[in-house]
Amino acid sequence: MKITELGYVVIGTPDLEKWRHYGTAVLGMAAIDGPGGTLYLKMDGRDFRFLIQKSAKDELYASGWSVDDEHSFEKVRAALKDAGIKTKNGTEAERKLRKVQAFFTFKDPAGLRHEVSWGPIASFSKFVSPIGTKFVTENLGLGHAVLPTSDIDATVKFWTDVMGFGVSDLLHLSLMEGVPPIRVYFLHCAAGRQHSLAYAELSDPTGCNHLMVEVDSVDEVGRALDRVDQNGVKLTLTLGRHVNDDMISFYMITPGGFQMEYGTGGSVKDWSNYKVFESTRGSHWGHKFLGAG
Repeated sequence: MKITELGYVVIGTPDLEKWRHYGTAVLGMAAIDGPGGTLYLKMDGRDFRFLIQKSAKDELYASGWSVDDEHSFEKVRAALKDAGIKTKNGTEAERKLRKVQAFFTFKDPAGLRHEVSWGPIASFSKFVSPIGTKFVTENLGLGHAVLPTSDIDATVKFWTDVMGFGVSDLLHLSLMEGVPPIRVYFLHCAAGRQHSLAYAELSDPTGCNHLMVEVDSVDEVGRALDRVDQNGVKLTLTLGRHVNDDMISFYMITPGGFQMEYGTGGSVKDWSNYKVFESTRGSHWGHKFLGAG
């Protein structure tokens, strides 16, 4: 049983057009209208990696995890059942919307919704960015998700014991001077990303602290910084390099109210030869917090 990657995310929003503009003009993805008033954002050979749908509030509706085949799919479902976690099959309309052979949903101990799917369905048409951006996804998934939890111990135990993820590293730091430190656990699946998932001792009404997408050069990161300024997007962390995955990145506010990390140069790991570590600082340099408001 192996979760291979973060295959897609489903984002709820009252305003699809804000995401269309942000996805194309700032991120550099291609926007494609989906059925039933939905919006796909395409960033590679898959038909989409971001599914944007109408909802009453801004939220990360679901994180979509991929497995290699139907056998692995059923093994994940069985592991959840053995752990007493309820699963629910997606409807035929939902399956078609996600362009997969099958998927089911569940909620983790943090109360957040996840989907597990197998067999992506795609035309594998070439990705053409409207502004020339190239994303790094091959065998790594779309990027990573950092999510909030009020019970980090139970949440991490679930993802390691039941879902088969491994702990990549632990960050223990204070967000501001005089504030008690929080813990952030970074988790990996079968893909070589240093982490595809992380949980932080935080709260967030959107159900997400941030998502990360990776581009192929530091120049692309710099061009994105220019677009952030040109489009009046709020920057939350300045350019910096992370300790754990060596990513050179910055953070900004999305139309959904959570953050997006936009980076390059993330390390790819061999999990057969890796040692878990704890860090008391998040970055070698940069990533100055500018405020999320």
